[in-house]
Amino acid sequence: MPEDINASAAQFQNRPSSIEALRLERTQLTQDELAIRCGIPRSTYQRWIAGKTEAKLSLLQLKALCRELGIERIDELPDDFAPN
Repeated sequence: MPEDINASAAQFQNRPSSIEALRLERTQLTQDELAIRCGIPRSTYQRWIAGKTEAKLSLLQLKALCRELGIERIDELPDDFAPN
């Protein structure tokens, strides 16, 4: 049984964050390319997707992120950028 718990924990840790999953599903951009196109420092983006800091985007960054990810409605945005 402990092996099953460890396997589940490992799978959970390897899941991409919701915003990272959108990047992978909807674009062919690297993390660097997405961050640059959205005016977000790469290290900031990486802290967001690692769950180390909460995403606080400017309106211009949010618009750029939506444009790059093909998000047309606010309800398509994830509630949180950290890993699920």
